[in-house]
Amino acid sequence: MDQEPLNRRDTRASSASRADHATGPAARPEPTVITATDVAGSRFTGGTGTAPDPGRQAAVIAQAESTLPMVVQSLYGERLRSVEPRAGAAGDRFFALTDDQGRNLTLRVDAVPLPSGTVARTHVNTTSDHHVVQLSDRMDPRQVGRALSHEVGEMLAVRDRAARAAAGDPEVAGVAPRRDDLLAQGQLTASDRRLSLTEEDLGRVGELNYLAARMNDATLGASQRAEARGELSALLDHTGLRPQAPAGSERHALELQAADFRRNVVDQHLTPLSTDALRELAVPMEQLGAADVAELRAFRSRAEHAEPLGASLGAQPMPGLRPDGTPLPREELAAAAAEAADQRTRASAATLEQLRAEATANGEWPARQVVIGGGASLVGRDPDALLVDARGRWHLDPGQGIVQSADQVRDMRATGLGDAHQFVDPTGRVPRDAVRLWEDQLAVRGPVVDGTARLIPAQDGHLYAHIRPGDGSDDVYVRVEGTPTVATGLPPEMVPGVDRRDVVNLPEALDAVRGQLPGDSPVHGRLAGATSAQQTLQVLREEGALDTLRTESGARAALQTLDATAQWEQARAAAPGRVFIGDEIAENRFDVGAEGSPKTWLVAGAGGTGVANAEIILEADPEARVTIYGPNLPPALENQVQFTAMRERFVSEYGGDGRLTIDIHPDNRVGAVRMHTGPDGKPRFREGQVEAEAYVASLGRTAPIPEALQELGERTRAGGGQVRGDLMFDHDRQYLGYGVTFETGGRQHRVEVTGAASQQLPREVFPRDTQASLGAMAVRQVPSQSGNAAPGFAPTAQQSTRLAQAREEGSVERHASVPESWRRPAVAAAAPGAPEATAPPGTPGVTPSSGSAPSGGSAPSRASAPSSDSAPSRASAPSSGSAPSSGSASTTDTAPSAGTAPATPANPVAGAARRQSGQGSATPGGPVPGSAPRPASPGQPPRVQRPPQPGGTGGAPGR
Repeated sequence: MDQEPLNRRDTRASSASRADHATGPAARPEPTVITATDVAGSRFTGGTGTAPDPGRQAAVIAQAESTLPMVVQSLYGERLRSVEPRAGAAGDRFFALTDDQGRNLTLRVDAVPLPSGTVARTHVNTTSDHHVVQLSDRMDPRQVGRALSHEVGEMLAVRDRAARAAAGDPEVAGVAPRRDDLLAQGQLTASDRRLSLTEEDLGRVGELNYLAARMNDATLGASQRAEARGELSALLDHTGLRPQAPAGSERHALELQAADFRRNVVDQHLTPLSTDALRELAVPMEQLGAADVAELRAFRSRAEHAEPLGASLGAQPMPGLRPDGTPLPREELAAAAAEAADQRTRASAATLEQLRAEATANGEWPARQVVIGGGASLVGRDPDALLVDARGRWHLDPGQGIVQSADQVRDMRATGLGDAHQFVDPTGRVPRDAVRLWEDQLAVRGPVVDGTARLIPAQDGHLYAHIRPGDGSDDVYVRVEGTPTVATGLPPEMVPGVDRRDVVNLPEALDAVRGQLPGDSPVHGRLAGATSAQQTLQVLREEGALDTLRTESGARAALQTLDATAQWEQARAAAPGRVFIGDEIAENRFDVGAEGSPKTWLVAGAGGTGVANAEIILEADPEARVTIYGPNLPPALENQVQFTAMRERFVSEYGGDGRLTIDIHPDNRVGAVRMHTGPDGKPRFREGQVEAEAYVASLGRTAPIPEALQELGERTRAGGGQVRGDLMFDHDRQYLGYGVTFETGGRQHRVEVTGAASQQLPREVFPRDTQASLGAMAVRQVPSQSGNAAPGFAPTAQQSTRLAQAREEGSVERHASVPESWRRPAVAAAAPGAPEATAPPGTPGVTPSSGSAPSGGSAPSRASAPSSDSAPSRASAPSSGSAPSSGSASTTDTAPSAGTAPATPANPVAGAARRQSGQGSATPGGPVPGSAPRPASPGQPPRVQRPPQPGGTGGAPGR
């Protein structure tokens, strides 16, 4: 008879009757295993503790560098014909490989903080064939070979599936990969017996082959061989290749039958040594020898008391399912997205009606927990909290979808946000309708208002959310309960020509100018009324202060930004509909169908945002011609599916139609916008030798405090208070976002910022070295080879789920700076004879020569990698930062010492365009995004007795 699986990992919805609105905190779905995860009770774990021993990170990297070639040669030699260490132009080191089809690929290794239960993970990029293996910096370096055996096997499986789908193989093309691992404990149903191995399963097969080689390697000591044998035996339990129920029981017979089936499926992937090992050890415990029985009992005892990785029980169904719980077919996506959007509109109207009804009944604005902003962060949102989200970015973007492929965001499914493979093949871009569907279905799991909100303090001591509904109805206020969360997406883009280091926008320029004026200068009063750069310069000119300021070095950066912003304002006023900030293009705030619309476009800035904007314009207008202008192309672009496909479509050198020109040269520098009138009387814009009828600025982003918090910050400072920031991490040193505390008059209000908004720290709150350290951490945590960036869609979803989990556990830690273990260590070159991996008898090993091994770090030190039995070296890497104990709110990290902070990246988010945002931008011809000046010199804050009474005009203070 068919049996339900026992202890099978399954996050599929089991019922169609689950409510759209959760009744409590969102249950976290168990991570879908797509990495080398802990084998509970064995030695194969990611380690424990908040930070590794000093030197552990460097030791793990060094061990990986010396081990990887031998793993490839001994276990995957038929699939990967060569593996060679290489060094990049920037000094980074990696491995260059060639597969059995003659295709070239690269592989980098690193050791970083990973979530508990994760030994290793691989960023597999089937678009560029550049891959990165990240190992846990808490793991035992002696387990590195096994981890690499898993990761390389899984990487090859992912590549194979992508190649088969691209070739039109009907078994994989148009079909989402199977998610339930066959190699898992428990019985099998009749339907399970039709299953094949998943990519994760093939990673476990790599481990089996690796351990079998070690347990038969005569060059190892007896204790090492015995340890490998015990680990292989434990892995047989873990993968369901051996029954665990007592002999003679009914369950034993079913488990034995399931183990035999798994064995039949896995046999073709085993090495001869593994086949022999399984014949000997993949049997019931009663048939093992005494030593094996003792080892297995010890393992089972440890496994029984090990903390589980997660539980799918009670998890909400993932977006993208039909009402009956089955996956939504691709052909139904557009209709389902439209229905989800309509459902969200109705839910927003119902929420507003409820809030207003409560206010009318009680005579007071209602109290709620509040979340402002959505996007991918919605997956971690507390469904009891009121969500206020403008439904921006991907609901406005006219493009095909996000810049990543389904393979590049395959980890996202583990967050519960959605399964990209459900709607597109491995190397296809994740469709825009899929993103909209996921976000809208998540939004209606709790109260939602489509609109914007800002936080304002009232004299009664409470914090209120001033909500402006997107439907144009009257404003609503909500008294904020608890700590509000802000996830409003990326900050505004900068105006061309501003000072990019010290004074990047108009508010900072005004602050800097005021600081150069005498405190009693009458100019202060007039500047308080200036709302633009042009007005500011006019005031300074009329007061006779402008010429004086131009002679003072302290005002140079501020005046550069004022001049550039004034030119920008003039150009937008003189040429409406032809001068844009990049976000306006991404949010479809342009009209190519208008009479006399421009046909030639200049996109200033060659990063990911500029590339995305160029694609949108070219797709919107078949007659448009676009030039991307800049000094360099970020290497990250080569790893994104969007850029490579766009070149083939539009760049003549790549076989395209020639409508796109990419003008890249080190001397291409973008200054303030330059406009003149053409022979036809229409405006023209010029950079270098490029002239066009329209101009798009995509030059990077400023880093102000999120717009939802700006008034709160202004009032706090105007009242003589303080605004303080801290970085939030969990106990695994995973970045969760930042917190801001506003303190004035003996009162405090704390707000937590997460998602893309948290990846650029506000300049007025955090010191520059902390901003630089966070940028360096982000690049290491989400390497460019993955095709992603830290503010991107999938990384944002992962951050949001970790924040939700840490909040539920009470384990959010506050830090003053980035933990030391996120700083890249100096890594020793691999020492000959040191590798821990073991080739099967008779297979020649391959070891990089000293000084030539690839490294994820900087210049190698002289410390050698540990031998297979040695403890990790403590001499070659900087010590890791200590983290506060779980639940501690105290600040334990000190600011980086002088001279140790990493250099500020030129653009830490370059190449990560078209990411979730949710932040609106100005309409063409309107004010400069992010340019609203702050109040004049500190004084008494405007008094807000309380928000307007319910039933009043609905006007906002200072509106």
